[in-house]
Amino acid sequence: MLAAGAVRAARIELRWTKFGLVAAAAASLVLVSDELLKAFVRANLAVCDVERVSACARLDLAGPLRLVRAENAGSALGFAQGLGVWVLLAALGVLLIPLYAGRLRTAGVLGALAAGLQAGGALGNLLDRLVLGGATDMLTFGPALVWNLADVGLALGTLLATALLARALYSSESGTQLD
Repeated sequence: MLAAGAVRAARIELRWTKFGLVAAAAASLVLVSDELLKAFVRANLAVCDVERVSACARLDLAGPLRLVRAENAGSALGFAQGLGVWVLLAALGVLLIPLYAGRLRTAGVLGALAAGLQAGGALGNLLDRLVLGGATDMLTFGPALVWNLADVGLALGTLLATALLARALYSSESGTQLD
């Protein structure tokens, strides 16, 4: 009986290790690609006013996707510029990810991917706010919304985590097992 408990504990530990590796890889990919793209944009494009994105210097990528350069010392989409509370909230968000990541472990690779995308995005924007006083946004699809890769990772990770957690909650409440 003791041996079976040890084997079960080892399996759980192995899953956590795989989960952690996948999450760390996703977080690293988001963080590094976001910082590299931000550095490229800072070196090659002048800062523009997001109120007039169509008049900004830009690089056309594919279809309506363009690179521009906007500086953002506020929250998502440039709301409430210059408030220091955003640094505190971003740090709190980074600290909360591991707290519910344990619940995402049961979702396997998708759960690890969700946690990693969120962590990489949150760390990318937190790093910029701490080092530069604000984040550089550069991706735009239209006339006014400008995001960065950290924002995209954070948003995708949050949507995926929400869907996985809701699915787990639904399956536990209904008594069904989802594969």
